[in-house]
Amino acid sequence: MSLGKFFEGWTFRTNRPAYAAGDELTAYVTGYADGTAQVRIGDTIIALPDADDDLGDQLVRFRVTEFDDGDSTGTGEFLGVVEGDT
Repeated sequence: MSLGKFFEGWTFRTNRPAYAAGDELTAYVTGYADGTAQVRIGDTIIALPDADDDLGDQLVRFRVTEFDDGDSTGTGEFLGVVEGDT
């Protein structure tokens, strides 16, 4: 049996996922830096400068507006809180 065929199609997740402008995502606001909401996906941090200042630990939707793949950081446009999350 060939192990290559057994593992065919398998991929590993990264702790530094990359995104492109226009990607719409859902993630938890994990905190604030200098008054700006931040979401973390693995070690990737996306700032949401237009988000409210009381969204800590809430699940939100946002659109990536710019992303630096080298630093795994970016900014996004806040779209709203995911309903049903408390």
